[in-house]
Amino acid sequence: MKRFRFERFKLYVLIILVVTSFIQVGILWNYQNEGLPTNFLWNIFDSSKSKVPSDVSDYVKLFRVTATEGYDESHFIIDEGNEYYDKLCNEAFYYLTNLLEGKNILSKQTYPEEYWGEVVVKKSFVYEFKTKVNISILKALLNIENSANQEFDGIYKMALLPRIDSNNNIGLYVYDGAKTYGFVLPFNKKGLSREKYNDILIELENNEYYSYVVMNEWMGINKTPYRIKPDILIPRGSASEDFEDIICSVPQIILNIDTNRKDDLEKIATKILGNDKERLTWGVDLDKSIVFRNPSKSYKIHQDGLLEYKYLSQYDRADRGTEIEALERAIEFIAQMADLVEGADIYLSGINSEKEGYYTFTFDYKVNQRPVSFLQYPVNTGIEGFVNNAITINANKKKVLSCYWILKEFSIGSNTLKIRTYPFDLLDDVFKKYEYLNFSNFSVKDVIISYEGKYSENEEHLRPVWVIETIDGKYYTVEMKDKKGE
Repeated sequence: MKRFRFERFKLYVLIILVVTSFIQVGILWNYQNEGLPTNFLWNIFDSSKSKVPSDVSDYVKLFRVTATEGYDESHFIIDEGNEYYDKLCNEAFYYLTNLLEGKNILSKQTYPEEYWGEVVVKKSFVYEFKTKVNISILKALLNIENSANQEFDGIYKMALLPRIDSNNNIGLYVYDGAKTYGFVLPFNKKGLSREKYNDILIELENNEYYSYVVMNEWMGINKTPYRIKPDILIPRGSASEDFEDIICSVPQIILNIDTNRKDDLEKIATKILGNDKERLTWGVDLDKSIVFRNPSKSYKIHQDGLLEYKYLSQYDRADRGTEIEALERAIEFIAQMADLVEGADIYLSGINSEKEGYYTFTFDYKVNQRPVSFLQYPVNTGIEGFVNNAITINANKKKVLSCYWILKEFSIGSNTLKIRTYPFDLLDDVFKKYEYLNFSNFSVKDVIISYEGKYSENEEHLRPVWVIETIDGKYYTVEMKDKKGE
């Protein structure tokens, strides 16, 4: 009996040692990868709260949907408030899903990039992302498990042509920024008919929506003195267009912080850090920015709303993973505090896959469907002197490595801005403002009308500007002019 009790005692001791060893290993791993060990056991039992639920479609969104009757006809932007917007998007994603799965493809052909310019001046509906989105991200966006091999590895823009032939087929064209790919598929029997597409175009024309024209078409392609991408849309131009009065400010939760009050610091820590709150110490820097840190990570919140995050430990370059894996880590990071950005939608605006060991993702804001641009926004820390996007994240498949996030909230004021939209203003003023530009060092990848966000700790009324993106990745802004006499 004594021997039995002794053996049972040894068994209990062994179990305790095994459990203790497991906890010690867990604590060491947690400390090296996530921070201080105080929450290791808590995280095991509270794993359901460790991540904020999010979906790729919350942030990978179409930037613009346009429609045109054909060559030398007006192009109309179909905004999200239009009654046909959701139907048109569902149709496009239906055909894209069939294409990626290799279903019902009647014919296909590859064209040079220039052919995309011919596609967008035919009777068409064009769908644009702000950046090229690769196949793995598209599969996550469309909930596709298995995809067929494709000639292209991603999509920047795509177009539906309802009258591709005399049969009951539709044309789907894909543009990846370098080549154009054409496919013919049968019409969706449960979707929009050829006649319905035509009715939508007629309604857009009759309702006198604000219209655009292809830049090359407007200038005359043989007269263009510098390189222009084949589908740049610019307004036809009018004496004035009404713009809303957009007000931009630092989130109130940051403005209201008294850095001498522990309760205020704990409140912002809970909002921004989530489960990390218990693992980091905090303090106030000389410039009055709030700093949360431990040996492996650091958060810094500036008075203008800029959030800096850095993972301070070494990371394994072999953990780079795939684009979609890294994007999911970036989205989880954003989702945790996205509600701080009141009054704006956040959308994916750029992907850089050229870095070794990680990917760079950029995100920007839209307010009432108008983009807000933060260009040359000063950060003045580390190797970066400025950023060109609201959110810039470096991430691999396991974690976010760094982030600059311009946290702002937006509201609509009571004033209406009367703004000239003549494209001549754009072309004249860009060369006046940037005197070093000439026809040999200037190009146009995209032109958008955007509200311009600038560095400020105070409430600002934003002004609309022309934003020119060049083929070599530079940005130029040109102030839009008020209508004279108002």
